Amino acid sequence: MSRWHWKGTIAFLAATSTAVGLAGLATADAARGPAATSTAQLAMAGPTIQEQPVRERMGFYDARQVSSSAQISLSQSVLTDPSSADVGSLRSLARPTPLVSINPTTGTPDNLTSLDGYLTSGSNGLPRNIVLSYVRDHASALGLAKADVGTLRLRSSYRDPAGIQHLSWIQTIDGIPVFGNGLRAHVAKDGRLISLQGAPVGGLRALTGDLSTTPEVGPEAARETAAADVGGEVDSAAVESEARSGATDWSNGDYSDPVWFVTADGARLAWSTFTQTGDTLAYSHVIDAETGDVLYRNDLVDFDKGDAKVYDYYPGAGRGGSAKVVNFFQRGWLKRNAAWLAGPNVSAFADVNDDNAVGANEKTPVPGTKSKAQFTLQRFGRNPLCSPRFICTWNANTAFSWRKNKNADVTNAFYLANRFHDYLAQQPIGFTDRAGNFERVDGDPVLLNALDGANTADGFPDGLHIDNANMFTPPDGTPPTMQMYLWHLPKTPNALEPWLPTSGAFDASILYHEYTHGLSNRLVVDAGGNSTLNSLQAGSMGEALSDYYAMDFLVAKGFQADSAGKDGQIRAAKYVTADRFPFRTMAMDCDPNSKDVNCTQIDGTSKGGYTYGDFPTIGGSPEVHSSGEVWAQTLWDIRERYGHDVAATLITRGMELSPADPSMLDMRNAIIQADQVVYAGRHTPGLWRVFADRGMGWFAGAIDGADVVPAENFHVPPPAEAPRGSMSGTVTDPDTGEPIRDAIVGITGHDSGFIGSFSARTGADGSYAIVNVPPGTYQKVVVVADGREILSRQVNVPENDNRGIDFEPRRDWAAASGGGSVTGFDGPDYTEFGCGPGGAIDLSQGTGWGSDTAGEDGPDTAPYPDPKGITIQLSQPIDIAADDASFAVDPTATCGDPLSASTGEYTIEISTDGETWETAVDGTGEAAFTDANHFVYTDVDSAISMDGVEFVRFTMVSPQVPDFEQNCPDGPFGGCEFIDLTELEVYGAPAP
Repeated sequence: MSRWHWKGTIAFLAATSTAVGLAGLATADAARGPAATSTAQLAMAGPTIQEQPVRERMGFYDARQVSSSAQISLSQSVLTDPSSADVGSLRSLARPTPLVSINPTTGTPDNLTSLDGYLTSGSNGLPRNIVLSYVRDHASALGLAKADVGTLRLRSSYRDPAGIQHLSWIQTIDGIPVFGNGLRAHVAKDGRLISLQGAPVGGLRALTGDLSTTPEVGPEAARETAAADVGGEVDSAAVESEARSGATDWSNGDYSDPVWFVTADGARLAWSTFTQTGDTLAYSHVIDAETGDVLYRNDLVDFDKGDAKVYDYYPGAGRGGSAKVVNFFQRGWLKRNAAWLAGPNVSAFADVNDDNAVGANEKTPVPGTKSKAQFTLQRFGRNPLCSPRFICTWNANTAFSWRKNKNADVTNAFYLANRFHDYLAQQPIGFTDRAGNFERVDGDPVLLNALDGANTADGFPDGLHIDNANMFTPPDGTPPTMQMYLWHLPKTPNALEPWLPTSGAFDASILYHEYTHGLSNRLVVDAGGNSTLNSLQAGSMGEALSDYYAMDFLVAKGFQADSAGKDGQIRAAKYVTADRFPFRTMAMDCDPNSKDVNCTQIDGTSKGGYTYGDFPTIGGSPEVHSSGEVWAQTLWDIRERYGHDVAATLITRGMELSPADPSMLDMRNAIIQADQVVYAGRHTPGLWRVFADRGMGWFAGAIDGADVVPAENFHVPPPAEAPRGSMSGTVTDPDTGEPIRDAIVGITGHDSGFIGSFSARTGADGSYAIVNVPPGTYQKVVVVADGREILSRQVNVPENDNRGIDFEPRRDWAAASGGGSVTGFDGPDYTEFGCGPGGAIDLSQGTGWGSDTAGEDGPDTAPYPDPKGITIQLSQPIDIAADDASFAVDPTATCGDPLSASTGEYTIEISTDGETWETAVDGTGEAAFTDANHFVYTDVDSAISMDGVEFVRFTMVSPQVPDFEQNCPDGPFGGCEFIDLTELEVYGAPAP
């Protein structure tokens, strides 16, 4: 795949949302899919379908509907188009409470009215004249020309019992009507115009003027195409007649009428058809008259059903493990005219080929007949992992075995997602449509892809579609996508693949985990509604919140036991593990001092729950799922102390009050603030004790959410009456002794970042002073200055006294903020995706330089891996001495790439003129970076001395892929495709 395929998607996700899986970041395919999913492809189908074992019915489709993200872009262009409606003028026309909706395709109103009034005063005129007169008078504001009024032909006009006249006009050019668009209006009985609707097409004559009115595809061919589109055949016995100008009718009621079909790309000549093809297949279509493409499809058949057999926890569970019957219609999860499992909150289908489109045989019929519920789970039992307590739902050694439970699989996922939607909307959580939840009325139901990729390897899931799940959550108004996979790698023995052969759709803890990503990504946002759970600490909390809300629900509903005084019971995904090993490194309800066997750390011997200082090492290295376990355990402590209702209130309101991209300390502060607001501080002392016991006490420190080595502390705040202290000192250059002006010294852990209540900026003499500081030992006091390394240290602030602390940060001569610059690099250039070479010298571990492992012509050309170099001109010439730590490198993968894309082997060369180079560091062979160097700066000594160095060249020789030759280019490692560097720093003495 290209860098666009991976990097572009990841950059988009970082800017708008978080796409995360249950066991790691979503795969490239998983990340790609939701971003490209079309609302048209996944649109809610019309009426319910009849049970058909061979052929599933085609659902609703409209080419005028584009993906929500595209609609946002389209709307923006519409609003800047001078020929579109003038929203400001329309709002003035619709005072005092205007409702103005502009169609993104036409740029004209879908709806124009005033919630508290009318558009006009009363009139004795005819309703049709009142409407047309208003349109002529305000044509420009409506995005129309006065000539467009001449295209309107009154189609319908009637008065209701309240005396309101309802009028509809279609638009016609050259005798051909526009499909769908036109003008609707409503006039009160006293002649006041209530509203205008219909998104009429402005400039219709210009849109169609150059188009032929002679179709390439005839009416008969259009009818046949429509029938074939839904898997049927036309009634060949029906007699054809041309009853109207250009239109063709058949004796069975079928017809093909010429129409204009207007999309964002312009107008098309098309055929509007109605076809009946037997087997209760009756559809309306629009068929392109030039290409024969289907532009619109609508199923017109209706049936009655709705009972499904579903599971509350997982099949075989002691509680919630027996199938029960639920009627989706009665719960309000499906409309009576639903054709498949596409309801107000969730659209679910079996995306077995992972094309993110509702393909043939991927829809699940609405379950239930008039006499019985559907669909009964078929058990598989040949694998020794299977048992009555942990029921297997497919055979990982038999191709297509998952088909037996396909309908049950999708139905169970649909049930769980809808139930969780309703639960989250209720108090005390209150995740409603106004709060950003997922409902079709707002344009963003959950698009739930069950059995995702189950047929990507000849009837089996491939390696990218197994043992995982994910949720893609764009901003409010754009549908999220949830993907649920099968578990147990095909044809793999249990000794190597211990997961139960089942589907994530049957494990409530997995599906609820994924759904909660939607909750957290809609509540922890910026002003534009974009999720800000992006940094490592913030992303870790996102994973922890998902585990917490899932297990909290299961405990609250009685499906998961949680005995008072007993640790180690709350373990996510017990079903897919058959409860044989922990899904996370330990259980969620592990007290720091617990001795329970399920509270054993990954070394196999250490007991007790995690604290904040464990953050970078819980899973061996910082990673959102493992690092998040300390936060999940902290949240469970709050629940155990105060109960479900109070905990849910504090945690949810905390997300809403949180700053963007929070650290765990920021979220701690937000939860405590929530207690002040909601409960007048009733629980605050106890909350501080909870956080302090987990190492997030008052004196703990973290620079920001990207800080992977936070400093823990176990103290509650000093008493409010404790005498305050201060700290002061100077910040100077270690080589020259000169003062550093405008450096920031901050005590971390109390403000978002470290610039706030306990921070100060140095003056011209390099001095600073932080006053009115509660006394105690702060674990992470930081100094930051342009072009300088970031220093941190522990500082004790005494009562009624001042602590003198000086800092001497080294000059990083490569830093862009200090005057360094990139003068050359090996392509490609991914700057537009936030992965350009400048990221390697921006002093930020949140950004970096990303490149390709292969050369421009791919991995089949030598060499592979293809070394990629970056040349940096330093801010001034410096002297580099042998055996000095002249360089600091963070080789970690960046831009969303897996850690195997981190720089492994490397070289550093230095030059005085940028032409002649000498090797200062040979980081190949045993000197290469490993996973021990991830997320931290590693000091590297220069092997040579050189005076007047002005240029440094860093070359990424190879990524950190284990056994590269064996595993690449087609292996599962990201480093087979990408190679990255987070940061390079260069130190030395200024040249004379």
